[in-house]
Amino acid sequence: MPKYFPLRRLCIAASLLLLGFTSKAEFTGLTYETVATSSVGTTYRVYANFDNPTDIAQALYAEAPSALSITSTAGFYQDAFGNYTPESINPLLYASFPNLIYDSWITLGQEDSSLPSNIGAVGGAAWSSASLAFENGGDFFVNDGVGGSVFVTPNQVQAQPDADGRVLLAQLTTTGGWNMLCNIQWRDENLNVFNETGISVGYEQTDFEGLSYELVAENTTAAGFDTYRVYANLADPGAQVVAVYGLQDTALSITTTGSFYQDVLGGSLSNTINPILFPSFPNLAYDSWVTIGSDDNTGSVDFIGIDFLAFEAGGNIEVNDPVGGTWYILPNLEPAAFPDDDGRVLLGQFTTDGIVDILLNIQYRNSAGTNIQVTGTTLTFPVVTPGCTDAGACNYDPAADFDDGSCDFLSCAGCSDAEACNYNPQAVIIDDTLCEYPVDYPNNIVDCDGNCLNDADEDGICDENEVPGCTDPTADNYNPAATDDDGSCQISGCTDADAQNYNANATEDNGTCEFLIVGTQGCTYGDATNYDADADLDDGSCEFDCDGGGSCSFDTDDNGLIGSADLLVFLSLYGQPCGE
Repeated sequence: MPKYFPLRRLCIAASLLLLGFTSKAEFTGLTYETVATSSVGTTYRVYANFDNPTDIAQALYAEAPSALSITSTAGFYQDAFGNYTPESINPLLYASFPNLIYDSWITLGQEDSSLPSNIGAVGGAAWSSASLAFENGGDFFVNDGVGGSVFVTPNQVQAQPDADGRVLLAQLTTTGGWNMLCNIQWRDENLNVFNETGISVGYEQTDFEGLSYELVAENTTAAGFDTYRVYANLADPGAQVVAVYGLQDTALSITTTGSFYQDVLGGSLSNTINPILFPSFPNLAYDSWVTIGSDDNTGSVDFIGIDFLAFEAGGNIEVNDPVGGTWYILPNLEPAAFPDDDGRVLLGQFTTDGIVDILLNIQYRNSAGTNIQVTGTTLTFPVVTPGCTDAGACNYDPAADFDDGSCDFLSCAGCSDAEACNYNPQAVIIDDTLCEYPVDYPNNIVDCDGNCLNDADEDGICDENEVPGCTDPTADNYNPAATDDDGSCQISGCTDADAQNYNANATEDNGTCEFLIVGTQGCTYGDATNYDADADLDDGSCEFDCDGGGSCSFDTDDNGLIGSADLLVFLSLYGQPCGE
């Protein structure tokens, strides 16, 4: 199966070809595949990729300042029977001239003369010179005002995406690394015309030697949080990293199984870090950030199109959409973007309690001034050996530094105590140090699952822990700690069922009973001076006239008043028969 490699794309910023982020969603970038390896080199095919099958490529072109550049570190194979475009190649010649199939050319959907319609090519003097140099095995480079183009007339079948959404742009055979920087014009089904400029793809160069990391410090901002730095490694001391980027077909991701430490005084880029603050805010030195070369605010790194919000909240960095994003520097303006004495360029610092996975795409400029893109480079750290780290386990691995949960305690050893929760009568090796018992064993009141051994009322509270008392919150002697009601509750209130405020729960009458008064109140004694004939309930208001020599039947001591002395006389005679 052919191997596909994703898009690498550049944009123009301050005279530097960096990443382009203005293309439409239907164009998803460039890819290449390796189609053959032969005595004349390795053969690659380059494709433009589209999401919509109705899109049509119209031209592969150059026009200043948008160059068409196809370069190789070892030159390109050019067969004597080929040309710089393939429409004149006859497939019938492959049997007699087998290397013809590996000829290098540029195109727009066509690979030989078998299609009924052919591509066209037109250009000025620079285009002609580039074509001649390319046919002689050299580079193809055009970047003048006249420019040139490989094109097709509208609706030709080869300019439409194939079943994989691809339109063929070039075939390149070389024994070295290569890079293709180009511009494409295409249109959608509504006849809208778009130009994709400064897009690039290439085979990884030997100058780039991969990513590496170093442990800066352990347990920095908290226990388990370690600080690491990540580097791009370059064999060319004159090379400089200019961008780290991600797009739809060449995703960028920096993830952790834990979280990234982010200091409140830090930011997503290293140039937000002010070392002057370290003595007062020591954790700022361990903030997580990305960069190119510099590790503080003396650097000039900047970014376009990347949403760092999740990263600044301790989460991951993800860039995988058609617009894409990058952090970058301007060439020759950032000294730290060149390799240090160890051939390294700093790309980021990450403080985390997890394992970090990095997927990056890097653009660097070598000492010859060629812009090179490296896609899909990966790094995982820290490197750990998973296994069982428990020395008491049957499968203990002394070389493991990360416990993967595979420890086995039962297959070779077990507990022989029948009272233990993990009693194992099948254990081959007796190891009673593994025995596990209920809480407070041997004075336990619960079993291995935490259930009460004794619970007479089945309320989930062990009998040994029951507290007798009054459990009624309305009682005078309510005990909030009581778990079992012992009938001791005392409730004060009115115990008279005829009273208006009768309390059926009251156990002691507190004299608060209230009765509803029915009828007309007044003086009901006929001898009283204020007798009320309509009153049917005496209210104690009766008045009697005992002055003026009149008879006052209740004035027993004849003092003209009915008082307490008269009541005492009455009570002394109470119950005696009259007339004695």
